[in-house]
Formats: sequence, structure tokens, C-alpha cells
Amino acid sequence: MDDEIDLRDIFRVLWKRRLMIIGIFVVAVLIAGVISFAMTPVYRVSSIIALGNFDEPSYTSLASAKSIMLNDQFLIEVFQQLPNNKTSDFRNFKNSIKIEPVKDSDRLVEISIETSDRQEGREAIEKLIFLYANRSKNSYIRYEKILSNQLDTTQERLNILDVEINQTLGILQNMQNISSSSALQAEIGIYRVLDRLSSMETQRSALVDKRLDLQRQIMLSRHLEVISPAGYPLSPIWPRKTLIVGIGGMLGLMVGILAAFLREELGRPAE
Repeated sequence: MDDEIDLRDIFRVLWKRRLMIIGIFVVAVLIAGVISFAMTPVYRVSSIIALGNFDEPSYTSLASAKSIMLNDQFLIEVFQQLPNNKTSDFRNFKNSIKIEPVKDSDRLVEISIETSDRQEGREAIEKLIFLYANRSKNSYIRYEKILSNQLDTTQERLNILDVEINQTLGILQNMQNISSSSALQAEIGIYRVLDRLSSMETQRSALVDKRLDLQRQIMLSRHLEVISPAGYPLSPIWPRKTLIVGIGGMLGLMVGILAAFLREELGRPAE
């Protein structure tokens, strides 16, 4: 029982060695502060884009877009066009780029880079988006051309069918105006013309629906759009000075308390 230390002994030691504890704490905070301010700041530059919604999975799918933009060959092309690439390392450049989908969206993608040079980071993001948009645009133009050709073909078929319908209506009108010696034959002829006219009207209705659908697809199709351009971040993401100073202070306090008890133990007279 004599070797046990109660709370009063603990507080007595802490109070007795308070100056040493406070001194170690202050020194630790100062060292942590100096280290945090001496560290090279790292900034996060980002941009949000909306992928196209046309029928080309390679450039409208989130997985495919990420695969293309993180491909070594594509990133090398981006890296080589940066003005300061001679002072950078490609592997570090690649590892610093993140491409992630925006939450609750199937088209929005956030492209970010962590760098110590905000200007270089912005140029890298803009160049990456520019090169990817150029590739995507080629597919978009081909898709739009296919739709336009289909629309032109559908309109031509509609024009031809309208002429045929008008001609058939004329024939029907003539048949109804001309009296025939055989009423039965006249009725059969009129029935056949009406049946043909009904078939052409059905075809016309289908072509009109197809034309409307093609027009809707052309109107709603979108190419890649930049929703949020890359800018200059005001504050770095690292070092987090407050966190570093806080951790340094906690460590300093723990070391100070430990040192206080060691000093007290070593200062006791030998029994």
C-alpha cells in the first residue's frame, strides 16, 4: 500500500513540476508550428464536367470516361503539353490526379489534382478536359450526323408517301364519281383502294413518329459541358496547420507529464 500513489500525490507532482510541463508543452507547440509553416503547401485544383448523353458509351459512361482519362497514353499526351513538365515527374503527376463521379448524378464528373503549384494544376486540368473533349466531340459529331441522315431519309420517305396518298385519294374520288355498269365490281375496286390507303396512312403515322423521335434525340443530345471551371484554391489542403499544432501540443503535454513523474521519481532519496 505504501507504493501506491493516490490522486493527491498525482496533483502534487503535476503542480510541483508545472513549469517544466508548461515549458515542454510550449516548446512542442512552437516546433509543430515551425514545421507546419515550413512544409510546402499542397493545393487541390478541381473542375466538374457533365459527360455527353449521346449514344456512345466510350465517352458517356462514367467508368469509360475515367478509364480513358487515367490511361497512361492519354496522360502522357496531357503531361507533354504542360509548360513546366520538365521540372515534374510523370508518375507523381499521374498519381496526383483523381477522377470521381459527383454524388447522386450519372453524368457529372469531378476532375481534381493535388499540386504545390496552383497555376500548373489549373493548366493540367484545363488541358486534360480539352483533350478529352476533342475526342468526345468527334464521336458526338458522328452520332449527330447519323441522326441527321436518318431524319433526312425519313422526311424523303414521308414526302414520297404523301404524294402517293394524294394520288390514291384522287383515284378514289374518280372511282366514286364514275358510274359503273357493275356495282359489285365498283365496290370491290373502291374497297381495294381504301385498303391500300389505310396501309399508307399506317406507314405515314409510323414515319411521323420516327421523325418526331429523331428530332427529339437531336434536340436533347448534349456534348461534354464544363459545369465548374478549374480555379485557384485560396487555401491549401495540406499542411493542416491547426491539426499539426494540436497534435504537437498533445504530444508535448504527454511528454511533459511523463517527464514530471520521472523527475519526481529520480529525485526521491534512496531508502
